[in-house]
Amino acid sequence: MVTQLETSPESSEDSWLDELESPPRRSLHGVLHGRRPVRASSRSVFIHTTPGQIIAVMVVLTVMLLAAGLSLSQSMYNRNHALDTVREATEPMSASAHLLSASLMRADTIAAGAFVQPGPLSQEDVQAYTASVEQAASSAAEIYKGAVQAHSASSERIEELVLDIQRDLPVYAGLNERAKVNQRMGNPVGVAYMSEASAIMRTRMLVAASEINELTRADVAEEMRRLSQPQWASLAGLAAALCALVVAQWWLWRVFRRRLNRGFLAATLAVVVALAWVGVSNYQSWRSGSVGYERAAQPWEELTAARIEALETRTDETFALLRRQSATPSSREFDEVSATVTTAIEDAERVGASSSLVDGARAHLGAWSSEHAQLVEALDTGSYDRAAALLDPRGGAGEAPFRALDSALSQLISESREATRAYIDDSLNATRLVSLVVAVLSILAVLCIWAGIRPRLGEYL
Repeated sequence: MVTQLETSPESSEDSWLDELESPPRRSLHGVLHGRRPVRASSRSVFIHTTPGQIIAVMVVLTVMLLAAGLSLSQSMYNRNHALDTVREATEPMSASAHLLSASLMRADTIAAGAFVQPGPLSQEDVQAYTASVEQAASSAAEIYKGAVQAHSASSERIEELVLDIQRDLPVYAGLNERAKVNQRMGNPVGVAYMSEASAIMRTRMLVAASEINELTRADVAEEMRRLSQPQWASLAGLAAALCALVVAQWWLWRVFRRRLNRGFLAATLAVVVALAWVGVSNYQSWRSGSVGYERAAQPWEELTAARIEALETRTDETFALLRRQSATPSSREFDEVSATVTTAIEDAERVGASSSLVDGARAHLGAWSSEHAQLVEALDTGSYDRAAALLDPRGGAGEAPFRALDSALSQLISESREATRAYIDDSLNATRLVSLVVAVLSILAVLCIWAGIRPRLGEYL
């Protein structure tokens, strides 16, 4: 004979803040023998008993907590892994794309400048040209490696463009070597070789490099926007599990007339902590990866574009002299480039760039503008010797301001890139350990609810 057991508040194992208003309304004996008919299936009979309903509720809660918690944990892990890929592959690939464009343009600028001076290039210019070509080759290899690792939608196109540049680079370098040899021998054909090399550079290599720049910048921006979006679906799942946990506690109160259960309270606290932790992480990731990154990326992109345009303009100045052309049309383009550089410097200053670099870049831009005006005047009046002196690297009259400007822009770009990487790092740091913490708290919540319900189930044994 099964005997109904009643539990007093003093003997209850979880009587903390419990108030026993009435004994349990049902006993296993009464349910099975007194109040409900015995059915053919003992399993269907058991599910209609209070212990059966408790166990069913516990199973549902367990499944919801584990599914929501582990799903959110996996989502956070995937986000952390994706941000790590952005930091280690996608963003460096974008930076290498800028270096590729700048190195190619700088090599072409130095090669063209060699023909406005008598005799061979100075040792400094030879080293600068060689370093630019080597940097271009190295950057192309880094971009290809990053495209393979990133597996983005544009990776295949980036790989094709890099291979095109790698095929054209030896051809370009070979034509420039022929141009230098003929120049030293005094053959006019040297200018033709140099012009052909520059045409390959501008019509093929720089076009490909520019497209790589656009693709890699778009990839980084898109990834940062995607990875900084709140995880609404996963958060909603965990919030639903929390609501189910609260409803289950209300149901237990209706059954047992005990208002609080330490196990369920601990589980509720664990879920609330998990939700708060993920919520704060999502907010920090959004602030760093979306708002902060976009704010820092804008001057970086503008500075890279301004530097490349400045290098192209410098090469155009050299070709105007070699071809004995008027520089008046290019002067209007120069004004546009000068405005672009000025805007980029102002944007860098607005986001906190070094004041000394900003002031220096402005001063060098002003000096280059003054030299350009003198160059236009010299070409228009046919004073080619004076124009050559302005563009002669060894003379220092015109090249020093441009080189100083190029150096200042390069440093501003490096500083801006560090700012963008800092926001990527902040977004990545916001997701660290969150996956593990959510998984542990979810499992802990499940253990707590089973530990909390154990005394209640024991009342029916």
